[in-house]
Amino acid sequence: MGVLTIILAITGFIGLGLLVLGPVLVALAVSNGRERRWVSRHAVSPCAALRPGLGLPKRFAVYGETAPGRDGLVTAPLSGVEAVWFRTMVCSTDTVGDPGLTTTTVLWEQSGGDPFGVADGTGTAAVSAEILQRSTFNSHLSMWARTRRPVAHPGPVPVRTVVDEGTTSHRRPGPWLRQFIDRGLVRADAAKHVDQVKVIEQIVPPGIPLHVIGEPAILDGGIAALTLPRTGRYLVLSREPAETERILAGDRTYGMGCAVWATLVGAASLAVCFAIAFAMAR
Repeated sequence: MGVLTIILAITGFIGLGLLVLGPVLVALAVSNGRERRWVSRHAVSPCAALRPGLGLPKRFAVYGETAPGRDGLVTAPLSGVEAVWFRTMVCSTDTVGDPGLTTTTVLWEQSGGDPFGVADGTGTAAVSAEILQRSTFNSHLSMWARTRRPVAHPGPVPVRTVVDEGTTSHRRPGPWLRQFIDRGLVRADAAKHVDQVKVIEQIVPPGIPLHVIGEPAILDGGIAALTLPRTGRYLVLSREPAETERILAGDRTYGMGCAVWATLVGAASLAVCFAIAFAMAR
């Protein structure tokens, strides 16, 4: 096989790959355009407008800063940081079967501040912490829930991880795990016969900008709150709505441009390959 033949084959594969990539880029660009229009359709309402007794739409949007909910400011037990919401979790992870399937077992868990609030100049809207599932470590999620993405993901979220420790040997537990063992909350051999034991603490600090589009619902106690919809789109970002729309519009334009260039270059590469191959065959 000559060098020219190898070059033609490589060029042909690249051209074919670019032609296949073109429709994929178009689909991604169209998706970004739909997300931008969806965000635009759900204009931000005053936080005070989310209250019981009103006819609320299927989706409701607010923008403000994270604020304490009905529980007030809460203190994360490990880091001692004040927050509007926290979750502290000790769990073991283990890989079983072939191919390996990772299973997670919760050994200890505590949370506080749910629902937290989003406040603007008009008042405070309650937000269920469940809507943060994409940006928090949560071993209770189903496989479908783990793959479910909010609109404009990835993007800045209000969740901060303040403790993230992994212990792989039961003979040398990490400092945080040692505290749980000494307090009798976790067994001393918790890290035995598993891949690792994780100690994780995540918080939502107060005063973080937050744009939420969720499903209005009445929680226990008669509180109207934005919750995670069972199906369909939702949004939770620490970014101004106008900025999100601008980024999605830019991603759509960029994706369409890349799709056009990929298609043109791919078609040109295949055309050159066929022309040279035809000339060589004569």
